Amino acid sequence: MTRTPAPWGTLRMEPYAATTTTPQYTPVIDPGTQIAVIVDEQGRTVELGSHGTSTSGLTPTTTSPGDGAGPGVATDADSTESYDQDQSSG
Repeated sequence: MTRTPAPWGTLRMEPYAATTTTPQYTPVIDPGTQIAVIVDEQGRTVELGSHGTSTSGLTPTTTSPGDGAGPGVATDADSTESYDQDQSSG
């Protein structure tokens, strides 16, 4: 009688590494400022570090020939990039 070998992946399996419990944080909206804040399990505000925000955009611009232009008249296109970053403390 022939014995079927175990799948190769099962030979490599090990127990999961030890884990730790992480505290639960919940985002909420501060009713006074309408800004999101993070609170812990006891309802205390948690500071997650400072960070800034930024926006960036690519604005295409195009020029076309006016009325009455003959066939084959070229159009011109380019784009302008804008980048704005808030000041971040820290």
